[in-house]
Amino acid sequence: MTPETRFEDYLAVETAGGPTWHPDGKHIAFTSNATGLYQIYACDIEKGKTLPRTQLTDEEDRCTDPRYLSDGTLIFTRDRGGDENFQIGLINVKGSLHWLTSDLGAKHRISRASDSYLYFSANLNDRGRLDVYRWKIPLRDNEPELIYEPERGIIQVAEVSDDESKVLMIQYLGNMDQHLLLLEASSGNVLDLTATIIGNQLVRWEVVRWLDPENILVNTDYKADFKRLAIITTEGGFTPLDDLSEKVQFEIEKYTYSKDSIWTYFVENQEGYSTIHRAKFSKDGATDFETLQFPLRGVIPAVDARSWDVGLRLSSDEHMLAVTVSSGVQPTNVWILSIKEMSNWRASEVSTSGLVPFSFVESTLHRFDSFDDLSVPYFRYIPKGKMPSGGWPALLIIHGGPESQIRPEFNPVTQFFLSSGFAVITPNIRGSAGYGRTYLDLDNVEKRLDSIKDIKHLALHLKSEDAEIDGNRLVICGGSYGGFAVLSAMTEHPELWKAGVDIVGISNFVTFLKNTAAWRRSLREAEYGSLEHDLETLEKVSPIHKIDKISAPLFIIQGDNDERVPLSESIQMYEKLKEKGLPVKMLRFADEGHGLAKLENRIKAYSEVVSWLDEIV
Repeated sequence: MTPETRFEDYLAVETAGGPTWHPDGKHIAFTSNATGLYQIYACDIEKGKTLPRTQLTDEEDRCTDPRYLSDGTLIFTRDRGGDENFQIGLINVKGSLHWLTSDLGAKHRISRASDSYLYFSANLNDRGRLDVYRWKIPLRDNEPELIYEPERGIIQVAEVSDDESKVLMIQYLGNMDQHLLLLEASSGNVLDLTATIIGNQLVRWEVVRWLDPENILVNTDYKADFKRLAIITTEGGFTPLDDLSEKVQFEIEKYTYSKDSIWTYFVENQEGYSTIHRAKFSKDGATDFETLQFPLRGVIPAVDARSWDVGLRLSSDEHMLAVTVSSGVQPTNVWILSIKEMSNWRASEVSTSGLVPFSFVESTLHRFDSFDDLSVPYFRYIPKGKMPSGGWPALLIIHGGPESQIRPEFNPVTQFFLSSGFAVITPNIRGSAGYGRTYLDLDNVEKRLDSIKDIKHLALHLKSEDAEIDGNRLVICGGSYGGFAVLSAMTEHPELWKAGVDIVGISNFVTFLKNTAAWRRSLREAEYGSLEHDLETLEKVSPIHKIDKISAPLFIIQGDNDERVPLSESIQMYEKLKEKGLPVKMLRFADEGHGLAKLENRIKAYSEVVSWLDEIV
């Protein structure tokens, strides 16, 4: 069997997630890539049954992030060629599709839907700024209304009061620096609820729900290392929920409730694994804390609008939770949890493309001590079958972000590499999310290369301590910021690698910041350093300036329509390597953006990567 055929089997393993409940509580819609790219599907829900589903969209590009509205219509988003200029589509109660937006050069980011309005952000007036709009339901009978133009940052509507008079918004000044704003809808006045609390501190804020007209349940790392639930008032008061912190030891990351629900459901990230809790909250604190039975030891995947934005939702009658669930050996699927009976079942049985699930490999969680004795976690996958003499060659896969976290969820690419005879190691180096604010900040600006030292010490750890891995046959691989990590590891510590695979990676932080989409530049400068104040540091850590140190072959994968890490980042690395006669291969896709969304492109790219690695490693 050829590598391409084998990989097609693995890539055809379906992913389904991002459920949304119909107002009647009897149906859900969700996203699935059963056709080879994400489309929108719906199915009925009956106790204990996996029922047939209906495909609602059949577009040439991905359709993502479905949301049912109060009138029973369904909205979703679609971009073109991976450009992330998402447009909003609507499917009416009869199943007909209508496009609500048509400015293909602008992006529309859905934030929140209330009983009366849809709230979204868009850069219609200024491509470098996302303004806030609301749109009265039914959408086709009305026009969107501009309600806020931010002076800085990216704004997302988080919650609205029952009477729609007050709108809670998150102002993103950086991925790790947010403020909580309160907009009075009638007057347009905006109050920063957090400014007097935090002063000049950098704090993460998320809104969970209104508790009453004066009290808001939030998730924040203010006065805490991990994100914790707390209460903030409309007057700027702050009360931590210390009793709950004794029950929840790790970071809180997702939450759901229904309009009249007395319960709030939230997720604890226990070193990558997900646990669902619920409690009753009031201005006086939390009561009746409970932990729900999770369908399997796994993950509620953290994703975004390029697939789905919400991983779990509670039905309006509070009888059922619809949850996106994945594990190392269980493909990502939508499960239903019956709250009353505490039972669960799959809502949509995803296809494994004829592959036998017990052939998949589950990861194990490990740690190593880095250069400064920091304990760094990683997941380890070892192929099935007879180990080669000397151990398995291994891919070290570095996640993007960098404020992200690689988790023990099902990944078809990982399983293919395993079936091809490669061990897979997926670390959460310093700067990763899920391990607290202190850990997150360990790679900021001038400390950027400390995270690359983590990769070095992981390689040395595997070489000296892991008898199942051949430390002389290590490949470094990653996408986006992980692509930068590949290039940086190959220039800072070239002696460790047999090869590198860079997917949409940053080669030069200066040109990256100049050319990334205007709306996101300030967010990225908050993490990497600014062109105005940190130019010397940005140049110092950019791999493009140390290209002579690369000694191993490099494979570059890039989408032409990438607004995050522009095509120019890969082209300049490729051309300089060719100029110097260093071994490099580049694969471009004219119909892709930041990563590979289409099945045929993933098959082409990764089958070529495996064939290339077989010759080198």
